[in-house]
Amino acid sequence: MLSRTGNNGNQDPQSLPLTLREQDVLRVLAQGNSNKKIARVLSLSPHTVDGYVKDIYRKLGVHNRSMATAVAFHYGVLEGFPPALEFPLHDHYQPTA
Repeated sequence: MLSRTGNNGNQDPQSLPLTLREQDVLRVLAQGNSNKKIARVLSLSPHTVDGYVKDIYRKLGVHNRSMATAVAFHYGVLEGFPPALEFPLHDHYQPTA
């Protein structure tokens, strides 16, 4: 995985070795979306997204979505972007008296 440099705070997303489009893909990926959903959100083909995801993994030195998401959080890629949820959250906890 990328080595940390500087202080313990978030790094600048622009310091990632990714193109702006790869950062877009990483942002949507880190929100928990499948490649198919990433393709719909970014108006790309699923095949193109597969290629971007492989390039992102290679450039970041990661092997899975969880590791890529951790890098996205560390570098502030998700700052200012709300989670991409397609369904309302419900609190299923019902306290009893």
